[in-house]
Amino acid sequence: MPTIAEIRFYLKGLWLLFKGSATAYHYLDFTERGFKRSFWAFVICLPFMVLSSLLSLTDSAGNGVAFTGLLVFRTIVIQTVSWIVPLVAIALVCHFSGQAKSFFRIVIASNWLSVPVNVVAAMLIIAIALLGQAFLVPLIILLQVVIFGAFLFEIRLFYVLLEDRPLPTAAAILASVVTTLVISDFGTRYMLGG
Repeated sequence: MPTIAEIRFYLKGLWLLFKGSATAYHYLDFTERGFKRSFWAFVICLPFMVLSSLLSLTDSAGNGVAFTGLLVFRTIVIQTVSWIVPLVAIALVCHFSGQAKSFFRIVIASNWLSVPVNVVAAMLIIAIALLGQAFLVPLIILLQVVIFGAFLFEIRLFYVLLEDRPLPTAAAILASVVTTLVISDFGTRYMLGG
């Protein structure tokens, strides 16, 4: 498992990649080993994603959903599927747009980008659950800013990694967003037992 120092090293690489700096490639491991290693980001993010979902769905959010072992299991399944399926959609876009070599780099960058996004989002959702109505609006606005900022950051990363080609970039982003929204919708119903 990567250390915090390694993760910070990768995040610096993402920032340099965002800025279009050629030195970004010194910080990110775009090899097969780096591809496999980037899935540690999923292991790091899974507890944060599950906690965020559970806090949003259960009685603590006022939704009347009981916290059960089955709900936890379903949440883990949906979070896993929501991590993998967008990557499959991006793989198809990369393949059909002639950018197959970019797929590994996109996965590596996306996986490491998800670490700070999921950690910050989970902390904000925990704050919403703990602080209640008094800070609800500012915290939700802040959460939306974080998510929107991550989305813009990801668009820029895709654009750079797809060699400044706008159509494959748009197709990859669209594939990622649509699959995520569909899984989120079906996933919420599944988690709630519907």
